Amino acid sequence: MPQAYFVRKFRVPKSDPLQEVYKPMPYYYGTLTTDDAAKQIAEESSLTKGDVLNVLDRYQFYVSQNLQKGYKIELLGFGTLCNKFVTSKGVNTPEEVKAKMITRVVPGFTPAFTIVNGTRRYSLLGEKTTLTRVNFDGTAIEGNEEEEPPTPPSGGDGEDDGEL
Repeated sequence: MPQAYFVRKFRVPKSDPLQEVYKPMPYYYGTLTTDDAAKQIAEESSLTKGDVLNVLDRYQFYVSQNLQKGYKIELLGFGTLCNKFVTSKGVNTPEEVKAKMITRVVPGFTPAFTIVNGTRRYSLLGEKTTLTRVNFDGTAIEGNEEEEPPTPPSGGDGEDDGEL
């Protein structure tokens, strides 16, 4: 199934004269909720929707509690949840580092991946992801053929560490 995208105009900050560029942005057909996931999992298993909701609720509690205790949480084939620090400016020596430099703690996520031919293949995406251009209402633009995203250079995927 192709990943839909639309074209969005961006203004280049601090450009004189003001410059505008166009970039592709992912198009989402909606947001699936925990209830939606529970219903689908129940239909595809021997569990009831209530059983699945209970498991998902306990998992959320498990993740929250263990992140607070300082653990990372890895879900096989999905990725790793962790805490990330938002910090003020760095200092020159290790002795100057203080807890007050941490301005807040935010959740972090690193998607699971494997290295195939020197590039990352993310488990959350299908074997082969294609792209299709759509209008703002999600309808495909006529004459727009599905296209494959470019292959990143060997040795990486162009991202720093794959974390969101």
